[in-house]
Amino acid sequence: MHGTVRSWDDESGWGVLVSPEVPGEVWAHFSAMHTTESGEFASLEAGEAVLFTWEEAEQDGYSYRASQVRRPGAQEADPQDGEGGGEGEGGGEDGGEYSSIHIELDPG
Repeated sequence: MHGTVRSWDDESGWGVLVSPEVPGEVWAHFSAMHTTESGEFASLEAGEAVLFTWEEAEQDGYSYRASQVRRPGAQEADPQDGEGGGEGEGGGEDGGEYSSIHIELDPG
C-alpha cells in the first residue's frame, strides 16, 4: 500500500502514516521499518512516501497499525500473509529486517 508519513518522532521512535486506501491514520513504530542492516536505526520524515502493510489494531489512540514499512526504493520481497491491509508490500528476503509478532489463541 502506498502512503505518506504524516508525522514522525525520532526520540519516541514512532509516527503516523496516511493513505487514501486506509480508512484512518496508521500508527507506525521504527521496529516495523525495513532496514538493510540488522539493528540499524530506522527513521522517517514527515512528507516522505512509503509502502506499508497494516492491520486493524488499537495502538496509542489509533485504530490501525503498520506491520511493515519500507521506502519505495527498497527491494520488494515476497508478500507475507496478514490481516487488514496486509496485501503484501515488502518482506525481508533481501537481507533486510522486520520485527513482527503473530499470536494465535487456542479456543479450547
